Amino acid sequence: MGKKRARSQEELNQRYEDILTAASDLFMENNYEDLSLTNIAKSLGLSRPALYSYFHSKEALFLKLSEKEYLSVAQEMKDKFSQRIEVNEFCKQLMTIFLGRPLFLKLLSLHQSVMETKVGFEHMKEFKTATAPFFRTMFAICRQEFPNVAETEIAQFVAQINVLLPTMNNYRTIPAEQVQVMEELKIFGNLPLKNTLEFYSDMLEQLAQDLK
Repeated sequence: MGKKRARSQEELNQRYEDILTAASDLFMENNYEDLSLTNIAKSLGLSRPALYSYFHSKEALFLKLSEKEYLSVAQEMKDKFSQRIEVNEFCKQLMTIFLGRPLFLKLLSLHQSVMETKVGFEHMKEFKTATAPFFRTMFAICRQEFPNVAETEIAQFVAQINVLLPTMNNYRTIPAEQVQVMEELKIFGNLPLKNTLEFYSDMLEQLAQDLK
């Protein structure tokens, strides 16, 4: 027997959060393409029409899940970076925050343009508006870290970070067997493949050299 229909506003809000949680759990174990609203509804004991009353499409659900993650990461950055620190420590701590958010990184690795074509301009505009605090926070903590640098250069640095972010999930999930083959073939020279935190922290620190 399926779950009873939520009736009070509190129950409706809880059901909404349950759907997001179920979607995130399934997404971390499966490819996006293999998921459907039917899968998600079934995991909760809901009918598909009941889930449709909350989200009209899989893309809309995942946009909301992405929005929630963006804002959560933004808050974590605000809490973490209350003052200026050494650049190498700043880069390491920032990347540690991102790597501690595997759902966020996997969501970023989705092909955003595919979602955009399916949900339409207005929904994407709403999404970008809702997630703007993430980018403002990123700019603010970088401005704090590099107080003597022009805003245009800070903006460029933030843009570079956001280009890196969608690649982190792929790097951190390289199978051990592939790493072994890459090292045996010396694809990247004689040095062993760096762990994800070291690799991205070093890369960010190199980009930061231009801001000094």
